[in-house]
Amino acid sequence: MVRMHSGNGKHDEMDRRAIACFDDALRDVGLTTDPIRQVLHDYFAWATTTTMARYPESADDVPEGLTIPRWSWDGPQR
Repeated sequence: MVRMHSGNGKHDEMDRRAIACFDDALRDVGLTTDPIRQVLHDYFAWATTTTMARYPESADDVPEGLTIPRWSWDGPQR
């Protein structure tokens, strides 16, 4: 998945729009109360602006063997 989103340059505006669409989708399905709405928003925003944006120059920069980051109610886990 990271490779699919890599090598397209920086796309801050697209990221903001994707996050806004995700938030709209949460509202559309009725997830309007916290903490679940906020946790889902935070995860999607974090993944969009960090993990998926980490290799803007080339998909070839993505290392082999990346693991899926773990997330909890308190945010990313180390």
